[in-house]
This record gives sequence, C-alpha cells and structure tokens, in this order.
Amino acid sequence: MKLYRDEHNDPRAEAEGDLAILAAYLESDVQEDKEAAIELLQFLERKHGERIGNAYSITFDDKYVSIEPLHDAEGVQKIGRNIFFQAVEAWIVFISD
Repeated sequence: MKLYRDEHNDPRAEAEGDLAILAAYLESDVQEDKEAAIELLQFLERKHGERIGNAYSITFDDKYVSIEPLHDAEGVQKIGRNIFFQAVEAWIVFISD
C-alpha cells in the first residue's frame, strides 16, 4: 500500500486488488484523525465487532475484517485481521509525521 500526501497535503492511500477497499477506508473513514485510528486498533482487540463510519462499515471476527461500502454496490471485501491491523498502524505513523 502506498501512503502519500496530495497537493493539498491531505493523506492518501493507494493499493491494488483486495487492498484497494482498505486504502479507500483509511482515506474516507479514518482520515487524519490519529485518535480515531488508535481507538480503531483498541476496538479490534475485541474478538468480534462492528463499526460504521462515513462511507464504510467494518465487521470483524478473530480472523477477518469485512469492509462494506455504505453508498456503493462494490460489495463486501474480506481482509485478514493482521493485514488490516498493520495497515492501520502504518496509517497512524504516516499521519503523525
């Protein structure tokens, strides 16, 4: 996943394939809110749960995080829980710079 700042200094994420929806989730629902990102990691420490954001809802169990667009017909994308966790950690480091 590529993390960068655009011409307006807004944080952006790009990824291909299965991770594209994760990149979009970070941009739209986590944004540049470090505290929200940390809360998300704490929330993921539970075994199961659901969270609804601006553009996506996520549900998770002990193996996968499912990301579902709220306003689009893209469909649900399952991502390994560890991959999701690592991406959020990387996003926190990136937006903290």
